[in-house]
Amino acid sequence: MNNIIQPKRSTVLHIRSKDATQLTSGYNTHFDVNLTNAIIIDENEEMHISIMSAEIPYSFYNVSTELENNKLVYDDTQTLTFTSQDYDIDELVEFFEANTAFKAIFTTTYNTQTNKISFKNTTSASHKINLSLSNLNKEIGFSELDTDRTITAGSTLTSDFVCNLATVHSIFIKSTLSTANVLSTRAGNSTTLQKISVDTNSNGIVYMNQADFRQVTVSQVPVIDHITFSITDQNNRLLQLNNVNYEISILFEIYPKYNSVNNQSRNIITNRRTINIPTQPNTITRPLGNLVVDEIDALDNTHPIENKSEIKHKTDRIVLDNLLDIVDNQ
Repeated sequence: MNNIIQPKRSTVLHIRSKDATQLTSGYNTHFDVNLTNAIIIDENEEMHISIMSAEIPYSFYNVSTELENNKLVYDDTQTLTFTSQDYDIDELVEFFEANTAFKAIFTTTYNTQTNKISFKNTTSASHKINLSLSNLNKEIGFSELDTDRTITAGSTLTSDFVCNLATVHSIFIKSTLSTANVLSTRAGNSTTLQKISVDTNSNGIVYMNQADFRQVTVSQVPVIDHITFSITDQNNRLLQLNNVNYEISILFEIYPKYNSVNNQSRNIITNRRTINIPTQPNTITRPLGNLVVDEIDALDNTHPIENKSEIKHKTDRIVLDNLLDIVDNQ
């Protein structure tokens, strides 16, 4: 039976935003932390980093300059800029209707059953909604990269999709700690330590709850004494918390790094036979039924994702293949 590997030592870091060094003016979600007592990682060790808890106030707005979703351009040169604040759909329509210049051309209405907005041209000439120049498109039910729409005299333009004012639906905690096991669709290798679901309304507290998967980030930097953090939305924009403070707790655990050269051999059990593979570095090829186990001298100690040796990675694949054979033959 395999023994569960325990961390050799661990450190807990409690962060209060009010104690951190702010890096971007007006944003307490971009900050530095300097550790008085550095965390040292030996060359035969690796660091596992995870967020233990987070309490982040929902004090950011759903429409704002910071989220870049507060402008509608019309007639090529006219811009309607929404005040940075929280809006429900009725308040959004009211803002359109309260703007004198826009109201002189368009009447704005909202259909509660379809969750769509309509703009009616009340003039005797054609006018244009420049969606290609606007950034409020998704909020009013159009594609983010949409084309301009011309509305002829007396005609109405209705949004293609539903209005979406749930503009921030996840929070990402990121750091400058180098990692080897986290990827994202935005940038490949990712600096994200944890993704937190936003499951409360404005003016509540966003907690890292039991439904959030606890991500473990692996790092092999030798010394951790200075960390830069940023807290963003799902589009990598810094959250503007309007100077409201928050707290985060981070767990650093140091584990022995996997090394294929040790004093014990490893047993691999298959449905055909049991073989013993010595872990001393050498070059061996052994037939195993219709499978082959290769050990190659001077292999890299780590698998790029799982931190396994190449030998161990191949061995696990052999075991899995044989288990699949058992299932197929039953």
